[in-house]
Amino acid sequence: MINLSIIIPIGRHENDFKLIKQIKQKFKGCEIILVVDEENKLINQKKIEVDQLYLLRNSSRARALNKGINLSTRDILWLMHLDSDIKNISPSDLSSLNKFAVTTFLLKFNDANCWLIAAGANFRTKIFCIPFGDQSFLISKKLFNFIGPFNENLLEGEDHEFIWKMKSLNIKLNIINKKIITSAKKYTNNRIFQNMKTLLKTITQTIKFRKKKKSVVLATFLKDPKSNESKSRLRKKLNNEFVNKLNEKFINITNQNLKRLNNKNIIQFIKVCKNKDEENLKLLSNNHQGKFLNQDQDLSVVMSEVSELALKTVGKVALLGSDIPTMDSKDINEVFSNKLEKDNLFFQTDDGGFCFMLSKDQNIIKCLNKIKSSSTSVIKTLKDCLDQVNISEKIYSDVDVTSDLKKVYEQLKLNETNITNEQKDLLNFLRSNEKIFI
Repeated sequence: MINLSIIIPIGRHENDFKLIKQIKQKFKGCEIILVVDEENKLINQKKIEVDQLYLLRNSSRARALNKGINLSTRDILWLMHLDSDIKNISPSDLSSLNKFAVTTFLLKFNDANCWLIAAGANFRTKIFCIPFGDQSFLISKKLFNFIGPFNENLLEGEDHEFIWKMKSLNIKLNIINKKIITSAKKYTNNRIFQNMKTLLKTITQTIKFRKKKKSVVLATFLKDPKSNESKSRLRKKLNNEFVNKLNEKFINITNQNLKRLNNKNIIQFIKVCKNKDEENLKLLSNNHQGKFLNQDQDLSVVMSEVSELALKTVGKVALLGSDIPTMDSKDINEVFSNKLEKDNLFFQTDDGGFCFMLSKDQNIIKCLNKIKSSSTSVIKTLKDCLDQVNISEKIYSDVDVTSDLKKVYEQLKLNETNITNEQKDLLNFLRSNEKIFI
């Protein structure tokens, strides 16, 4: 089985499916996903056999691509146009893809008279690293999620906007020196006019979509507040309804902290959660541009993989827990505003772990893999593994058991005049439910 999902949006009037036959002949074992505008009347008549066929209401190319990617079950994505011809492409071209880059091909039209238009597209790709969607994109699913979805508010230019998001994260474009062939249908008449129109769109979309470079990736670790895995030790002593509401209060504090951060336009916000939790978290936490979906891996492995993605692209990573109710945005703003004197900084917790990390050190990737997240020696392990470490003087409480909750309750009461509205909301909730946990 080839570890590849090929995703093809199909518009309401598209009816030429030669590409599907090509794919089956050349890329045996790949997953083929068609996301079809439900108004396309021909799709059922053709009786096309693919792995997944999804009829999408109010379809646009951006919506169709996002849907197809969500449906995909393989690690590598190939985003294509139905009118593509891949006779020049072979499986060996896909054998050594860079998982930290987006890969594309050069362009050729099926009409020789359009050679100049193709030359312009290839010039734009090689010199400015801005390919057209017709050239297709190859990308790992993890990297796509990290960048974030196609903008569904756009009627056109979703491919261009996605590339600028990629560039803002310092993600490289790899160009395979093979030509994917596409239809010249829209250029058959008025080639000069269409070429000028494309050039004008390139300029206007560059002005519209160009984004500031990100300087740090901030990954927030979240769980569905109603999941039995969220605060499992608290649930052994306290009732589920109370713990569910408590979790929601914690997430609300975290959300507001993220919203109050300075210079948000240079931060890439990533949500880290389990696949099964993502749907329920959408309404509770919407501050994030990208995501990292955990497939029941150990926490140390997830932290390491997230850090690797961030450090191999943007160059700096921050990891944040979402159950530290005494932390506020001032703590994080202060760290982000100062120069990172040592390569690694940690906010320590009273159980020997950490609730926030900021690093530009590639060694953190292997060091995070070494820690045992349920132990009391996390900070000690990191100190032993890393050369340059700065540990915060302030110690935070990670709420895992009732004694932690009591401690947080006392801290909030002592500091009541200085806490945020969200922390006051939590304090009032704890006051009104004091008998449950004390």
